[in-house]
Amino acid sequence: MNSLLKIALQFTQPLCLIWLLLGVWLLRLLWKRIKGSLWLPAISWVLLTVISCTPLASILLASLENQIPKVQLNELSDADAILCLGGGVEPSLSEPTGFHLKIGADRLSTALTLAVAGKAPLLILGGGGYPHEGRTLSEADAVRDYLAAYVPLKIELNSLGICSDTHDEALKVAALMRQRGLKRLLLVTSASHMPRAIGVFRKTEVQVIPVPCNYHSSLNHLGDLDWLHLPSYHGFEIFASWMHEVIGHYVYLWRGWI
Repeated sequence: MNSLLKIALQFTQPLCLIWLLLGVWLLRLLWKRIKGSLWLPAISWVLLTVISCTPLASILLASLENQIPKVQLNELSDADAILCLGGGVEPSLSEPTGFHLKIGADRLSTALTLAVAGKAPLLILGGGGYPHEGRTLSEADAVRDYLAAYVPLKIELNSLGICSDTHDEALKVAALMRQRGLKRLLLVTSASHMPRAIGVFRKTEVQVIPVPCNYHSSLNHLGDLDWLHLPSYHGFEIFASWMHEVIGHYVYLWRGWI
């Protein structure tokens, strides 16, 4: 009874309701043999089903996440600096900490774990900018200020300020490392983003040790893979992450950044 009730409640969610209504519309067109108007709802329902009801999106994303081998933090060699690429938090004037954790927050937790373990004497924080009421707030500055005030790390903190993208982060890090004579960098970012990030940093001649984290694909999570299920927003989030990296890779190639 509990299982049936949970399934019934899922159909009150907008995505499940849209999927169900679209399927009913398609069946109605089939029943009435209205073939001329069939192709558009059919394609829409199939796309919705494949992306949100099957592990296809996870399989696609895993093809990116698994390009770089997984690491054990205690087995990593020491480096001159740790770089946490942006995308894990956003500045907030409402949160007591001064920032809000996003879906990529594993980047920050992984970088902090490396810092606490003493893997490098310098933690570099990247991130974008968020316009608000005529000024732009920095993701990296928000994290740096919080860590400096509340987390007693025995490590130097450096904010890259407002960066427009990974290429901008790489240019600023390369300049900082040349200025200080640093050689080896522990690069922390999402596993799906790591292949593109490595290409960017190699282009700037920065020697990186990849530390992939923030695995989104269900193939890289605990538990059995669910091959067919009711529509889930998670599938769209994963598919969007995969599409973002694929398009980003070709844009970076076109611009000569990797």
